[in-house]
Amino acid sequence: MSAIESARPEGRHKPTVVVVFNQKGGIGKTTTSVNLAVCLASLGRNVILIDLDAQSNASTSVGLSSPAATGAYQLLRGEVQVAEACRPTPYPNLRLVAGSDDLSWADVEIAVKPEPQYVLERALATTPEDVDVVVIDCPPAFGILSVNASVAADVVILPVVPSPMALDGLHKAWWNIQRVRTHFNRDLDTMGILFTMTEDSELMHRLEEAITASFGGRVLPVMIPRDLTVIEAAARDLPLVVLNPDAPAALAYRRLAEVALARLIDRGGPALTDPDRGQALKRLKQWREPRPYNPEPGALPSVHESPPMEPGPPPAESWDDQLAATEDEMALVTGLGWKIGVAVMLIALGSVLGFAFGHWYYVG
Repeated sequence: MSAIESARPEGRHKPTVVVVFNQKGGIGKTTTSVNLAVCLASLGRNVILIDLDAQSNASTSVGLSSPAATGAYQLLRGEVQVAEACRPTPYPNLRLVAGSDDLSWADVEIAVKPEPQYVLERALATTPEDVDVVVIDCPPAFGILSVNASVAADVVILPVVPSPMALDGLHKAWWNIQRVRTHFNRDLDTMGILFTMTEDSELMHRLEEAITASFGGRVLPVMIPRDLTVIEAAARDLPLVVLNPDAPAALAYRRLAEVALARLIDRGGPALTDPDRGQALKRLKQWREPRPYNPEPGALPSVHESPPMEPGPPPAESWDDQLAATEDEMALVTGLGWKIGVAVMLIALGSVLGFAFGHWYYVG
């Protein structure tokens, strides 16, 4: 019996925990986590998105405009339960357990706890019964946070960009997940590889074939194409499927949510129907409409701007004098530079001519 089973009251509903992980950054991990969670919510599932990355990009992508006072860090420390760590998002059916800078210290703090690999699993035992799916965005490293997520996982999705170095990195990530399964999570039997940022090129097709040959049926039948709309969505702190549900990558993520339900989450459950898909698309378009903080009809949220930097401490009183002296010294060196160069060249030329004359006089 796992730690979560022993901590959860008998008969209590357990949500499906979907972990999105890869040891390599910049491969669409957070984009996948956010858009998968939003798409599942649009399909009527009650979803919690947990952001375990200290960069908190998943949190800002679903509407977090300021640092959360309570979130994933406090949940991992055992200070709050899941319901207390959650905050609402602009998208019905989707709640957020936000990331924060404090997660940078979580590795050290969790490592000294008893059975540190089960900290998140024990915390998730307090998940409200109305939750169907928990989606976890992991940091891009296999540290204690990613280990905790893998131990708690029912499903692991590994995004990968088909590139010359991707196969080696994928094998390493796969090996680490398998070690977690062997030692801590024997129930983890569902893992899927997701191709992201794909292009129609011969090289990329060969790489896709090589990865598919290595992992077979573990490769999901969905490919996320490279799409500039993803960059625009990130700049506006919006999920791609909300910004433009009909963009090529958004269509692929909507398809991923359907595949995830059919193959990874609701295995053996009823298949989605066209009315289900139509209702999900209708919800995404409704969520795209302006919100109270953005009343202009048809307008998008503005591009996120970084706050201005705070002024540093004033320089010491002698700063200007030191700077002026330094500039004078540099000007002197610069002014003498060409003279020193000419002198060195003349000395070198004299040495060469002297050697040549001596060789002619004494040898020739």
